[in-house]
Amino acid sequence: MRWTRAGVWIVLLGLLLGGCASLQPGREAPVMDVVGVRLDPNSQGAVPRFLIRLRILNPNRQALVLEGVRYHLYLQEQRVLSGVTRDLPRIPGYAEETVEVGASPALFGSVRLLQEMATTPGLKALDYRVEVKLDSGGLSWPVEVEQTGRLSLSP
Repeated sequence: MRWTRAGVWIVLLGLLLGGCASLQPGREAPVMDVVGVRLDPNSQGAVPRFLIRLRILNPNRQALVLEGVRYHLYLQEQRVLSGVTRDLPRIPGYAEETVEVGASPALFGSVRLLQEMATTPGLKALDYRVEVKLDSGGLSWPVEVEQTGRLSLSP
């Protein structure tokens, strides 16, 4: 059997389209909310560890299997906590899970934040931003999720 250029191009195009179809373009991005930040009671040493509780909602029919998560917490545009984890549960379709992940403070961002708070009289709230990258591994692309808001400093 003799292959022509047109035949080779048709086969390559078919393989390309088949590969792109496996990326599941109709999947919705997961929804992520921060539901808590607390000091890790098992924290030892001079640098405290924190625990961040994340609620991850899977809006798709297929289960969400996460290989890893990377996250950063910013206050007043200063990165104050960061962490990574790969110990995550499988989230069934149309379901949600709350996970608690460890985070370490970023020294220079924390110092800049404290300096800004000390030099800004009457500061009533802090702007926050949480950036999370959810990696489901395989051929699917990582999903970047960002949440922003304000934390009131007054009782």
